[in-house]
Amino acid sequence: MLEARKSAARPFTVVGGISPQETAGLRSARGSAAKVNLAFFWLQEFIIRESLHGSFGNVGPPIVSRLQQYSSDGHLWFNSARKVSFIPFPFPHAQLASIFVCISSVLIPTLMLSKTEFYMGLSLNFAAIVIIAGINEVAKELESPFHSIPNDIPLNLFQEQFNEALITTFSGYHPDFLNLKMKRKDISENA
Repeated sequence: MLEARKSAARPFTVVGGISPQETAGLRSARGSAAKVNLAFFWLQEFIIRESLHGSFGNVGPPIVSRLQQYSSDGHLWFNSARKVSFIPFPFPHAQLASIFVCISSVLIPTLMLSKTEFYMGLSLNFAAIVIIAGINEVAKELESPFHSIPNDIPLNLFQEQFNEALITTFSGYHPDFLNLKMKRKDISENA
């Protein structure tokens, strides 16, 4: 419930919008990754359909297959991140790390003060305990990388940058495309 509320508070913008049929398809998709898989299959289908209809122009089959490969790689890494998110860090290991920090915070100062002079031992104790506790805090954050909002991956920012790149790519025309367009215009005027 919290995840749904968090997702609703930060919606992704989609270039071109979403059709009612796509909305219905996404709403009917059930399962933890069903919506992402559905969108991935739509993208794969779109690439294949546009390639078969010749919408890519003179783009060779190796380039089209590279599109398929890159989208497949993105889907693979999504599933890897999903595994990291869902598979918990081993509980006994986390408990042992916490116990080690507690024992170290008592044992290190005792040993350090017995082997060094007071002020040097005090500064070394402080540094050692802060480092060990800091490493433990980083480990706690790495246990759950996608759930703490302050340290969350800025997915909306990444999506906005991707959308901006798409709009920039398709708003300007490549000189070869302009020449092809002018040739088609001349052919249609002469016919």
